[in-house]
Amino acid sequence: MIDVITRNVEEKDLPILKSLMAEAFGKEWNFEHLNLNSDFCKGMLEVYLSIFLNSATFGKVAELGGKVVGAILVSVNGELKKFRLMKDDIVSSALGLLNGSEIERMTMAKVLTAPFHSISQLLENRSDDYDGSLDFFVVTEQARGLKIGKKLWNEATAYCNSKNAKSISIITNSGCNVGFYDYNGFPKVDVVETVCDYPSGQRKFDTILYEYQF
Repeated sequence: MIDVITRNVEEKDLPILKSLMAEAFGKEWNFEHLNLNSDFCKGMLEVYLSIFLNSATFGKVAELGGKVVGAILVSVNGELKKFRLMKDDIVSSALGLLNGSEIERMTMAKVLTAPFHSISQLLENRSDDYDGSLDFFVVTEQARGLKIGKKLWNEATAYCNSKNAKSISIITNSGCNVGFYDYNGFPKVDVVETVCDYPSGQRKFDTILYEYQF
């Protein structure tokens, strides 16, 4: 029997959430050319995680055998943002970013600009169509196929229903595990190509807008 436990996100989970983020977004962010243990990469992960935590009104992690192997963060408009104070030392993170090498700073610039431009394109004239968003959803590769993602999603769905949300937006990219959304029949609303001119070469991937109706 698979021992999967879900619980609320806690401050002690921040390091593993950043690790899950690095695994999920590594290809998109060109991480293979960076030192994941550097202060710069730690700072970049902290900035992105802070963005998700600042907006989330619901958050759960899944534990398998006592180890966190998945997480989900959801925002519903008008609800209490529960995780805004749950963050590491922002000053240290900022210093890590400022002290990065030239290739690290150029990578950061591309990570911040190109994907966000694509997201803006996808949500243009659509932001009022949704009552919330799926901000962060990942299950580590080693734990996939055990219905852990489905369990986390079902709990998020129950939360959204309890808040009378009618629909949420889901923005992801082709480098992530989009098979979950396709397999479960999430409508694909739109796709834009994202181009990142990293120092190591150009990367192209699709940024995808899905939606879910409750």
